[in-house]
Amino acid sequence: MNSIDTQFANRRNVALQPGTLQAALLDRLTRTLGKNPESATARDIYDALSLAVREELTLRWLATQRRVANAHVKRVCYFSVEYLPGRSLLNALSSLEGGLLQEARTALRNLGHDLDDVASQEVDPGLGNGGLGRLAACFLDSLATLQYPAVGYGIRYDYGIFTQVIGAASCWRLRAARRRRR
Repeated sequence: MNSIDTQFANRRNVALQPGTLQAALLDRLTRTLGKNPESATARDIYDALSLAVREELTLRWLATQRRVANAHVKRVCYFSVEYLPGRSLLNALSSLEGGLLQEARTALRNLGHDLDDVASQEVDPGLGNGGLGRLAACFLDSLATLQYPAVGYGIRYDYGIFTQVIGAASCWRLRAARRRRR
């Protein structure tokens, strides 16, 4: 058995906590993605790190949802036609306490990768065209930072924000045209 096999032989799941990031990364890389750390690409490392971070954030999100439900408090529901959150991996790592951003830099360096190169594998989610979308994302970030129970809602565009055709609008135009003909 090599060092990877012995390191993970008795582990079922590795949580993302300070001091365990490299183990969590290797766990997701080998067990979830089936990749060998020695031949893993920057994209493989990005996928593994993103999974580990997402799992930690999901656990925290579920705990928050339980806490809010048990407290019987109102929630802020924010609707925006567009959101422009930017890339999220580095933001999420820096938001998690315990110096996980620096720990990620060190862990990736130990594996022969650079965090900035790995983070550049993330596609910027183009969910708007700027100003208001960025404002909506910042507003939700501030609500989370201040620990308000809030959720953001938006529209799911199938063909991009500028080429989407909303059927109801054409019905309105059709009715208006019929009225004018009378």
